[in-house]
Amino acid sequence: MTGLVLLLVIVAILGVGVAVGLARRKRNPFTDRRFVNEWEQRMRALEAGLGWRFVAEDQGFQERVPQIGRMLEADRSRVRFQLVGHWRGVPVLAVEVVLRADHVATSEYRAYSVVVVPRPMPGPWVLISPRTDSVWGLFEQFVATGDPAFDARYEVRRKNPAFATALLGTGLPQALLQDPRANGVAIAFDEHTLAAAVPGPLLQAPLGHLADLLLDVASRVPWQALPRG
Repeated sequence: MTGLVLLLVIVAILGVGVAVGLARRKRNPFTDRRFVNEWEQRMRALEAGLGWRFVAEDQGFQERVPQIGRMLEADRSRVRFQLVGHWRGVPVLAVEVVLRADHVATSEYRAYSVVVVPRPMPGPWVLISPRTDSVWGLFEQFVATGDPAFDARYEVRRKNPAFATALLGTGLPQALLQDPRANGVAIAFDEHTLAAAVPGPLLQAPLGHLADLLLDVASRVPWQALPRG
């Protein structure tokens, strides 16, 4: 009798384990073929629309854009999807990354889409980010530019004050204020690349507009006239 009771207990435990496993499987969208098929269809449509291609291999995002890369806290699994290609003849990388919702210790994360292009000339780091987006608070204190309209919308963080002052003196603040593509976008001048980041998954981001914005910014900045140190 005791053996039978023990057997029934073991069967009950196994049954609970199977039920939990099935529940978790249902909650994981990538075990649902319908979800995967829909995701693949949308990704293929995105590839066709942009002329870029989805890749599984690590494209070195954290090394290409180290200032944003360090926000991933050395966790490469937080680079979720990657697209590579060319835009207006320039190589482009687009990634979906998962960032902390703000700079203090928190368990809340958000997906961001980031487009990266080469910087025409290497130089110091500058970050221009929306004032309302707390995710960029990880970086040092922002500085005011003296342009009330620009400072009301954006925060500027920089490593080299002379370079940042010269960069912002090129008319870039006014251009960003007047450009609807820049609304809600963080623009990073990393040492060797330019990056534009917006909240939201890759499949919903205006990737072509972000690439155009970066290339237009790159073409309007008089790189040769800016300090390099």
